[in-house]
Amino acid sequence: KRQSPFASHEGPPSQCSRLISNFGVLAGVFGRQQVALRQLFFCDADRTALKAALALLAVAPHPHLVNRPLVERAAGLVRAPLALRLHYLVTVFGAHDEAQTKIARIVQVFHTTPIIGRSMLQPPLSTAVDSVTVRLLSPTAEERNQIWSTLGRPGRLALFYEVDVAPVEVIEREGAGRVRTHRVGYEVLA
Repeated sequence: KRQSPFASHEGPPSQCSRLISNFGVLAGVFGRQQVALRQLFFCDADRTALKAALALLAVAPHPHLVNRPLVERAAGLVRAPLALRLHYLVTVFGAHDEAQTKIARIVQVFHTTPIIGRSMLQPPLSTAVDSVTVRLLSPTAEERNQIWSTLGRPGRLALFYEVDVAPVEVIEREGAGRVRTHRVGYEVLA
C-alpha cells in the first residue's frame, strides 16, 4: 500500500535534532530530562532548573551535494536524496555560572567528536548516511541579534551549530522507471 506523500512521519531534521540531543546525553553533558527539543518558551517555566534547549533555526540544501546523479530504487531511477544542512541554536537555562560550565562542556564534546559515525547513528539515519558532521558557527553580533529578535526573546549565551548531512528521500510515484525503447522518426519535407 502506497503511503500518502503528506502522511505524518519524522523527517531528517527531527532525526538530527534527536541525534544531537542524544549525543550530548551520552557524552554526559545533560541528564535525559534536561534537553528540550521544543520551542524555547517551554524552558521559561522553571528558570531555576538547569536545562538545555536545542532549537532548529534554519534548513538549507547542502551546496556541494545538489546535483547528484539519479539513484536506482524499486520504482526505477529517481532523484538522489536531498542533502540538507541544518542550523541549530543551543542554549542553557539556569544559574549563569552553571550555564557557562554546561556550554563549555557542549563545545568540548562537539570539538572532540565533530563527525558522528554510522555506528553512533540510529535507523533510519544510519542506513541513509555514513556520518553526520557538526560544526560550531560564529555568527556576528548583528546576526545573533537578528536571530534572538526573530525568536522574540532577549539575547542570551548560546552556541550556533551547523549539521551536515540530513538526507530527504524522494516520494516514490507511479510511472517512474527506465526508458526501454526510444524511437526517433523523421520525414522528408518537400
